[in-house]
Amino acid sequence: MMPPSMSTRSHVRGPVEGRHDRAVVVRLLDGKLLEGNARFEADRPDLDLEVAGAKRAIAAERVAYVAFRGHSGAATGTAVRVHLHGGEAFDVLLGAKTAVGFFATPADAGSPFEQVFFYTHAVRAREAPERIGEMLAAQGLIGHEQLAAGLARQDEGRNAPLGVILVEQARVDSAAMEEAARLQVRRKLRIGEVLIEEGLASRDDVERALEEQKRRRGRRLGAVLVEMGVVDEATLTTTLAKKFDMQCVDLDAIPELQCDPALTDLVKRFGVLPIQSDPHIVVAIADPLSMDAVDAFRFRTKKRVVEVIARPSQLARAVERYLERAERSSLDGRVDEILHELGEEAPSSAETAETKLNEADSGVIKLVNQIVLDAVRRGASDIHIEPNGRTRPTVVRFRVDGECVPYQEIPAAYRAAIVSRLKVMARLDLAERRKPQDGKIRFTTRDRTIELRMATLPTVDDGEDVVLRILAGSRPLPIDSCGFSARDLREVSRAIAQPYGLVLCVGPTGSGKTTTLHSLLGAINTNDMKIWTAEDPVEITQPGLRQVQIQPKIGMGFATVLRAFLRADPDVIMVGEMRDLETASIAVEASLTGHLVFSTLHTNSAAETVTRLIDMGLDPFVFSDALLAVIAQRLVRTLCRACREPFVAGARERSELARLYGADFEERFGAGPITLHRPKGCAVCHSSGYKGRAALHEVLVADDDIRTAIQKKQTAETMRLSAVAGGMTSLLQSGVSRVIAGETDLGQVLSVCGGR
Repeated sequence: MMPPSMSTRSHVRGPVEGRHDRAVVVRLLDGKLLEGNARFEADRPDLDLEVAGAKRAIAAERVAYVAFRGHSGAATGTAVRVHLHGGEAFDVLLGAKTAVGFFATPADAGSPFEQVFFYTHAVRAREAPERIGEMLAAQGLIGHEQLAAGLARQDEGRNAPLGVILVEQARVDSAAMEEAARLQVRRKLRIGEVLIEEGLASRDDVERALEEQKRRRGRRLGAVLVEMGVVDEATLTTTLAKKFDMQCVDLDAIPELQCDPALTDLVKRFGVLPIQSDPHIVVAIADPLSMDAVDAFRFRTKKRVVEVIARPSQLARAVERYLERAERSSLDGRVDEILHELGEEAPSSAETAETKLNEADSGVIKLVNQIVLDAVRRGASDIHIEPNGRTRPTVVRFRVDGECVPYQEIPAAYRAAIVSRLKVMARLDLAERRKPQDGKIRFTTRDRTIELRMATLPTVDDGEDVVLRILAGSRPLPIDSCGFSARDLREVSRAIAQPYGLVLCVGPTGSGKTTTLHSLLGAINTNDMKIWTAEDPVEITQPGLRQVQIQPKIGMGFATVLRAFLRADPDVIMVGEMRDLETASIAVEASLTGHLVFSTLHTNSAAETVTRLIDMGLDPFVFSDALLAVIAQRLVRTLCRACREPFVAGARERSELARLYGADFEERFGAGPITLHRPKGCAVCHSSGYKGRAALHEVLVADDDIRTAIQKKQTAETMRLSAVAGGMTSLLQSGVSRVIAGETDLGQVLSVCGGR
């Protein structure tokens, strides 16, 4: 149903909620249209829809609107444009409201529908046609009394436009009038129409982009067109700036902005950036039609808002930096304040304080909560709490992007209370301080739940160290977002599409093996697959997977659970780790009896994995038949994109890169100059020069040559050379490629791969 043009009709007829078995068109939130007869009641918004003689129940939360076929008759009133998530818009006359939505009559006399019921959860915005005077008042350029006086003068003259009258009366200057008029015109334009008019996209391109926009609710049409390759980002931004008469800005050239706490929530909500606040607000936007953001800033600041346009990628980076600075400024000194409060409450003697303070003190609870929250906000994977005796302070460190960084020193008097508080949260034995303990903490904040795996270790000077692993607890990455090269992605996709066999992901602790395996499982996690996983611990959860937590204390080891899986009708099995010959043997046996098996191993390379399993005692002939692929993986720190510095590689750097990559270097990267990047340090990366990590892979495919090498028990080096001849890219070659792509530097690659 295409949106009709704006028009006026009579008052809306009474709602049809009392009528049953009406001919309707139902649009679901995923964009699907269903036609049939429906039994609809406003107080029972779920639908009983009959399509081609078959009845089906549709839950209200899945529906965007229900359109009732028929003729609405003559009416008068003011039309309102209703915008739905997904980009669809309708001009309608509003009717009766219910608890879950509202009725409306189409404004177009030729509409095939008598009424439409819109569900509130599907509506993005309702836009009333605004007049120039109302827009000037909304922007704070005139007062309501001035508007009323202008309207009275307009009634006398009848033909004089209100804008002209207000300028004549000196109520508003002509520049502000022109700006309000441009804003009124902008509200009626559409990005797709602009691009077609400028010859940058065809109507077919825009239609395809609109379909994709419906599928990916919430994405702007311009962003979808850029992703589809219809128009590049720079051309799109320049064209929109010209069409909408807006200034185009380079946000990368603007110095760090002062954060305004009063506007931070608007920046986060709308993804726009205030770059000037005096005498008026200047806001950088990527989409000239994001009028709701401009209106929100105008309402909040009570100032005139001037919009400028920026490239979407630049704006996204700038908004991220702005929000990170705002968050840091709000957190700065928070732990110091809590420690100051504790210091005021604690006895003067440090030794007495240690005995008096306990895990139930409000200050201790605040301190522990703040440590966890700061770790999550910093993107840490682990929290290390390290007591140093009764006199020296307890050190707290975070592991961020694989590196331990100092966070805070806490007076020694609070060491026992902090550890006790964490033990209470993990339900561990408070009295036991001589033996290691481990447990789990579920930490709930206002907007999310964080899972922590806790381990305690007794140390010298009557201390007890605590390490908290922050579990991912998130959805798996799509397989094409894991950082695989084109060849590796093709081979991995081919391996996981097999009905049976063994796929291994190997590397040291903390190299992202579990994340990769869950991405592979996510790619094949469909309704017709039964997938069992045995993990220790369960870090990532996926709907559709049957996940089992290993519990060695009660005899539920990997081998035991794996045997149970084979009696539970699996299609796919994931074993968290092959720790012993028994587990490995059962996994190989399962892979040869019609099951696809995934597992991990702690080895340095793909080729070494094969020799390790043979040395463990696996039959080489059976193993060679079972193996499909081995994925070796490392995580390397990436350069901060906000501050990295480019430079042209000298002869020495180029020679070193060529030596590490191998004989194909010139063929792969050419003989011309190579631009590399080095770390600098800024507020975004906490002056480290690095932010985030990327995966390096090597994928060994079990082809005929590899299977022969396994059966002959050849060395790891022989297998590596055979795999390279078959097209495998080594970890080191993958790292060199990322260095030349500007994602990291050579020092980081060598720190995880060595100089092999």
